[in-house]
Amino acid sequence: MEGLLNSLDKLVVEYDLESRAFKGAKEWSSSKDFDIDTSITSKFKYNFHAHKLCFKHEFRPNPCIETYLDITLDEEEVGYYCWVPDLNGEVLDDMLVITDNELKYN
Repeated sequence: MEGLLNSLDKLVVEYDLESRAFKGAKEWSSSKDFDIDTSITSKFKYNFHAHKLCFKHEFRPNPCIETYLDITLDEEEVGYYCWVPDLNGEVLDDMLVITDNELKYN
């Protein structure tokens, strides 16, 4: 088990998953397609939460490492971001989810 964890740690470093997740989250939240004004999203703070190995997923035929960031606004958690590359570092998906209903629907 320790060998597997060491291999996963190496992948995280080799493919710079945390930095790429932070960059992806900032790009997503500043996008014109995002429904929340940039005057608000520019105040978002992103904090690393976890890496998760995902395999045998119903929608993804290949294993991947999901990198999760918590999103806070004024010290309140308002959502999360997930960066999803395969085990070769190629991005498969990403998503920014706002969980705060007041922020989401205003």
